[in-house]
Amino acid sequence: MALEQFNLTGQVAIVTGAGKGVGEGIAKVLAEAGATVVGTARTEADIVGTITDIENAGGRGLALVADAMSRPDGERVVAATMERFGRIDILVNNVGGSTYARFLDITDEDFKHTFDWCVTSAFIMSQLCAPHMIGAGHGNIVNISSGSARFGIRALAAYCVAKGGLEALTRAMAQELAPKIRVNAIALGSFATKGLQGSLDMMPGSREKMEEATPLHRLGDVADLGRLCVYLSTRDCYATNATFHVDGGIDANNSPLPIPDY
Repeated sequence: MALEQFNLTGQVAIVTGAGKGVGEGIAKVLAEAGATVVGTARTEADIVGTITDIENAGGRGLALVADAMSRPDGERVVAATMERFGRIDILVNNVGGSTYARFLDITDEDFKHTFDWCVTSAFIMSQLCAPHMIGAGHGNIVNISSGSARFGIRALAAYCVAKGGLEALTRAMAQELAPKIRVNAIALGSFATKGLQGSLDMMPGSREKMEEATPLHRLGDVADLGRLCVYLSTRDCYATNATFHVDGGIDANNSPLPIPDY
């Protein structure tokens, strides 16, 4: 009986930034749980690869090339989803990022772009999907945040501010869209993605330092994030207006990057 609650068969999920990394992991687990996954990414080969893997495993999906920061692209994604599947039950706002730049070197353009990448993208996609969820009487939105919203990270000031803004957006949306739509955030720690590994490979011994600075002494598995998204997508889930910290127990920056003092 309990496990039946985690069966998402019949639900349709849009996952932005699903071409690789965290978004790919979440999309694949949602599909394993029975959801039809509409995955978006800016790189066609990446998103086609994710959806192909889902379909080869017996799931259903649709790959769409789109920039989540673009309202016209978002409108196209929502229209295609409704035309193809007739419903939107789940939205995972996963896109986001930043470039490393020390505080005094951040340009106005970089700061604004980071905010748009992390926050405006979630605002646009949520605003476009919410009317369909409200019309159906239910829906679930998950915003992918970061531990950097809680504690500062050197050379990532714009990212820290943007993720803090995303969590504020989560709280505001949760209050206004309840009771029909639940809105939560997941604040990540360090997860074993190809992107992170590429950075660690440039600094021998850095992975070991990062793991040592993490109480659980290991990097996260992206599938674990997918399992949390499955729980948040169950119809009887009682969580909204919450930020779930999935970070191995860190309470401070665990980055091994040597950023010197000014």
